[in-house]
Order: sequence, then structure tokens, then C-alpha cells
Amino acid sequence: MTITLDTPVTDFPGVGPARAKKLEKLGILRAADLLTYYPRDYEDRRRIWSIRAAPLGEKVCVSALAAERPVLSYIRKGMELTKGRIVDGTGQAAVTFFNQNYVRKALQPGQTYFFYGTLTGEGYRRSMVNPAFEREGAHQLTGGIFPVYPLTAGITNRFLTGLVRAGLACLPQVQETLGDDLRETYDLVPVEQAYGSIHFPASWEALTKARRRLMFEELFCLNLGLTLIRGRRGEQRACPFVRQDLEG
Repeated sequence: MTITLDTPVTDFPGVGPARAKKLEKLGILRAADLLTYYPRDYEDRRRIWSIRAAPLGEKVCVSALAAERPVLSYIRKGMELTKGRIVDGTGQAAVTFFNQNYVRKALQPGQTYFFYGTLTGEGYRRSMVNPAFEREGAHQLTGGIFPVYPLTAGITNRFLTGLVRAGLACLPQVQETLGDDLRETYDLVPVEQAYGSIHFPASWEALTKARRRLMFEELFCLNLGLTLIRGRRGEQRACPFVRQDLEG
């Protein structure tokens, strides 16, 4: 599928009528809206920990082996629980997933995965609940600085991240509004680089440069618009007041 700035989100894989309505609540109707739907925060998933050394109570990336095939059980109607166990050379941890039965087939015993989530527990009895995970080397959910978006019910950050990643295919179509001389004078990155880095920055420095470029452009365009409005007002002549006496 060729994605343009005007491609409706309903043309993206996984976006049916229900999800399209939820995305509309977020102001996302077409690919161009994905580019300007900025993250509210970022998570640094570049450092990889062992199970034993990972700090407890905070989100971390852990590289570990799926030790067994996850087991699916039903707690009550509408509530599924999938449990598994991961291991590395330093220890083991239980992984628990709520209402994510796909995990039972997605986690293959003997395969190494990166898990991102909050590690809790003491000693060798550690655990993670609903961690994001992917096979080692995939770099879709781990291994970088990842965006955290404002969400609405029914739209997960993982889904929206994938949607934005697909929408970045139309970046070459974004028109550059700042001239080369202006960008060079103020050390501003090109617009394509700014949009790419505001969503998936290669480093904190790249994120800072992207923010600086987009903020400069917004203020520049605002100031230009105000200047044009003042100029037009200055060209207009005041209309003389014509007195109209009341008859009778």
C-alpha cells in the first residue's frame, strides 16, 4: 500500500470502523494527523539488564529465555490469565499476562526475547505483569527510545506506535517550510528529520533538535501570520462616518 499524507487511517492494517472512531476522538483521521500526534513522554529501552541485576519497581528491559510454554487459565468470565517463566544466567522470573491469550503461542520455549516492564519480587522470586516483549534483534519494542502517546479507551500505546511507524512512510511528502539559509543560521534540522525524531529519536540529543525545529517553525509561522495581518490592517483606510439624521 502506498501511503500519502491524505491516506485515511481506515486504510491502515488493523484499523476497522470501531478503531477508526476511537482514533477520531484523538483527532487522527489520516496519515498526516499521525505525524503531528506528538508523544506525551518517552521511555528509554536501550539498556538491557539481567534478571538478577535489574532494579526493582521501575520499568526495565530484560533479555531472557522462555523456559516453558505459557499456560492459559480462566479466572472468571471475561478474564483470562496467561502465565509463563523466563530465565537467564542469573535467575528466573514469572511473567503474567491478563487477557492476552496470543502470548501462549507467541512465546516459544527455548527462544530468547527482550521483555520490557516492571520487575518486582525478592530474591529469586521475581515477576513481571503484562510486559511488552519481542524476539531478540527485532527492535520494534525495545533497543531504543520509544514514544508514549496520549490514549483513549480501546487504543493501546503499542498499537498507536505501530500505526505512527507505518505513517512515517509519507514523510518524504512533507513540504519544507523553512529555507536552507534560515535552517543553517539557526542550526535547525530538516522537517523530515524533525518528524522522524520526534516520534522515534535515536538519542536524547536528536529529540532535543527535533523539538527545537518544530517549536521554531510554529513560532515563525505564527509571527509571520501576525505580521501579514498587521500589514493588511495598515493598508486599509478608515471608513468615514456618515451622519444620518432621523426624519420626523
